[in-house]
Order: sequence, then structure tokens, then C-alpha cells
Amino acid sequence: MNLQSPGWGYRLLSQPLFLLWILHAFKHGIKHGMPGYPSMRMFGFKSDQESRVWVHASSVGEVRAVTPLVQALIYQGEKILFTSFTATGFATIKRNFSDEVCSGVIPFDHYWQCRGFFRDHRIKLGLIMETELWPELMYQASKHEIELILINARLSQKSLDRSKLILRLLSTTLGYFSQILTRGKQDRDALLSLGAKDERIKLVGNLKSHSATVSIPKRLIERDYLLLASSHAGEEQQFMAARPARFEDYLLVLAPRHPDRGAAIEAQIKTLGMSYSVRSKAQSIGNDTEVYLADTLGELNALLAHARVVIMGGSFDTTGGHNLIEPASLSCATITGPSDSNIAEDIQMLGQNEGVIQVENMAACWAAVENLLDHPERAQSLGHTAQSRLAQQPDIVQQYLSAISTRL
Repeated sequence: MNLQSPGWGYRLLSQPLFLLWILHAFKHGIKHGMPGYPSMRMFGFKSDQESRVWVHASSVGEVRAVTPLVQALIYQGEKILFTSFTATGFATIKRNFSDEVCSGVIPFDHYWQCRGFFRDHRIKLGLIMETELWPELMYQASKHEIELILINARLSQKSLDRSKLILRLLSTTLGYFSQILTRGKQDRDALLSLGAKDERIKLVGNLKSHSATVSIPKRLIERDYLLLASSHAGEEQQFMAARPARFEDYLLVLAPRHPDRGAAIEAQIKTLGMSYSVRSKAQSIGNDTEVYLADTLGELNALLAHARVVIMGGSFDTTGGHNLIEPASLSCATITGPSDSNIAEDIQMLGQNEGVIQVENMAACWAAVENLLDHPERAQSLGHTAQSRLAQQPDIVQQYLSAISTRL
């Protein structure tokens, strides 16, 4: 492979960025109760020097999605190096695998740290999840003659709207991958537009649609509730402000995509004059509580499983929507908004108005909620259809195994 480095411009930029990365690492580690996080990013982590398949996923959602593939590789006898970018992703790896894999977080995207990472670990193949395109890290992997495969590859419209400098960096970084295994045609077209080579791209499917048997988590909230899940700034206020008067007795549960936005969301709730409780503060839910702010991590499945209706966030702004597979696997009656660049193929697979409802705005969302609450058999059918269609999908994990087997 003819390697092109990230370029002097990026490497010069990485010098002043280095201090910011350090500050972010300390803040992130303290926030998530992981004081060793900055040290791992700067100095690496212990290695036993066994030859391993490196699997990298950014954060909790990506770690969960790739976990069945990691388990399948372990079953085949492969030794695994499993890394994440975030402290919460690393905690999820440790919780799921304990010492079954060698685990840690990736280094800062800086020349010396990335070189050290590949000197410290013996890697025979790298499987990089979704859009973790760190230029220096991927370049150094290729320099150390490690084959890289991008799995569950996706590229959002937001990524394509970046500056020319960023797009050039992304294009260069894609060139370090020998194979790009993507979710569907829309992602393939986006990758081609960025300069990825057609012969390296293969449509395999969405790892997040893996239809493993899902156990129903314990109920966290005793009252009936409507859930706004994975919401972004502005969506919570839209949701609460548009609530029809007839639903004032229903508890509204807000599970923001980034729980550290909790204080800002509390301020919005106060502005609307609604009574509320906050989960991170261990506040109880009373009969008069109108809003419950679930500003915690790791509990989304439990909240999804017992909601009367789930409204998926990131779809009433420009984000492009969030994972519809999780609520589908739990047989949830699910509504999503007009922004769908990340989930268009999931909507098609589940069936518009059959396994998921897509609406044009928040007013239409509440009209759909009203219909589902007035006709519970319709809500039940929506959830069951979603779960059934998900179960009919091909064995995605096996398809990924087959695609990478010749490289192992």
C-alpha cells in the first residue's frame, strides 16, 4: 500500500492541540470516575505481547454493537485487544469481558503516542468501528504493516459538510484501510464521494441490527411514562412545550444523549413551570411529578423496555436520527422525527407506519402519541412488527466474520 502521511499541516496542528487533549482527558477521567484515563491516553497500557486482533469502538453504543462480533472471534480462538475512545466505553468493555480481552483506550492522535501504541502491542489485524478515523493512529498502524478494516462503516451528511481541510484528512485516512465493510448503499455512496475506492467497499449490513435474544431489564419507574430517548439540545424543550393538555397526567421521561447537559435541561423545565425529579440526584417520583430527568448512563435499555411510547431524539434537529434497533429489539412502539440521514435504511427495514412511525415535526409526534395511547393494540402491533422484522434479518455477525476471515 502506497502510504500518504496525514501531512505536515495536521502534525503542526496536533502540537497545540496536545495540551487541549490532555486537559480534556483529565476532565473526562475525573467526570467518569476513571483517574487512570489520562495516563492510558498519554503513556499507553500494559501489554502481554501476544498477537491479537485489535477491535476499536468509540463509546458505549459502538462497544455494545461490536461486542457480539468480539465474542464470536474469541469463540474462534482469537486473542483480542479491545479499545475505546471514551472512559464509559472502556468501562463497558471491562464490565462485559473482564480479563477475557486486553483492553484500554487509544492514545492521543499524536506522532509519538501513536508510534508507542504499536510498539507496545502485537497486532495482526485492526477492526475499526464506524467513523473512528484518527489520521495519525491509522497512519502509524499502516506504517507498522497492520492491515486495517473499517467495519459497520458509515458517513453522515454532517461529516460531508465539513471544511475542505477536514474532508481531505478523512479521504487520506480512508486510504489506510484495505477493506471498508459498510452498512448499506447510502453509506457506500457517501464513502465513494469522499474518495474511497469502490473495489475496497463491501456492503455487509448494520452490526447494530444483530438480533440476539434480549432479556427485558428490570423496571426503573412504576408510573406509566412516555420516553424521549437520546435527545439533543433543543429537543427536550420542543417535546415538553408541545405536550397537549390532556397528557398532563403522563410522566415525561427525558434521557438525553449527553447526560452532562442535565443542568441546562433542568433550567428549561423550570422555565416551563413543570415539576420534576432528577435521577442522578436520587430524587423520587411523586404522583405530581411531570418530568423525570434520567441523566445517567447505562440505563437506557431499562427505560426503553417499559415506556408506553418511545420518541427517539436526534431526529428533530439536524443530527440524522439515532439507533432504532435497540427499541425494536425490545418491541417498543417507536416514533422518530424528520431528520433521518443516519437511520433511513433502518426505517425502511422496520417499515414506515408498520414497525416505526416517522413524523414531520413535534406537533405531528404528539398526534401520533395520542393515537397510540388511544389505541393500545396499535402500539402493541407496532412494537411486535419491529421486533419480528429485526429477527428476520440475516446473521450480521456471521456475515462480518465471513468478510474478515481471509485476513485472520
